Amino acid sequence: MPSSVIPAVDHAFARRQQPGEALAADAERIARTCYEMAARFHRGGKLIVFGNGGPATDAQHVVVEFVHPVIVGKRALPAISLTNDAATLTGIARADGFDEVFAAQLRLLAAPEDIALGLSADGRCANVRAGLAAARDLGLLTVGLLGGDGGDIARDALADHVVIARSDDPCIVKEVHVTTYHVLWELVHVFFEQPGLLDREATR
Repeated sequence: MPSSVIPAVDHAFARRQQPGEALAADAERIARTCYEMAARFHRGGKLIVFGNGGPATDAQHVVVEFVHPVIVGKRALPAISLTNDAATLTGIARADGFDEVFAAQLRLLAAPEDIALGLSADGRCANVRAGLAAARDLGLLTVGLLGGDGGDIARDALADHVVIARSDDPCIVKEVHVTTYHVLWELVHVFFEQPGLLDREATR
């Protein structure tokens, strides 16, 4: 009796092939992002991460990766998630509206040497957009991990660096984003291991 499992598995892999290949094609973009992130960390900056729904948990995961040196000898890097404190989120939402929950925190917590990383499954989250815009105005390095076609966040160039998971399926977008931010963590440390490279960047 033929199994229905293999066709289902083949279909699942086929749906992920194009987004995976698109991520591989973005290798140079990702490397440049990591270099600039490493330079900001080298100057004493911290990583500030935010997103809605599923990407809110990704924001928390990103922070764990950067602050927790799971490999002996790797540096613990300063990072915070703006999605952790329900009291802060709901308080800002009540006072200023949900679109301001990240921007308001960034204006309070961020410094110009920091990095803002916003995650959005479709590139159309108004509060992620507002957060990236506020971060840019404050002088932060801005990074967007987006899904779909990148939405208005990509179209309006609200981030210095954008990596798009090219799928309309939020589950596939999440898988690509998880892969991407693990690569970001790894490559930031690769740049730390190149003597003098980040010192030259810091003197520019």
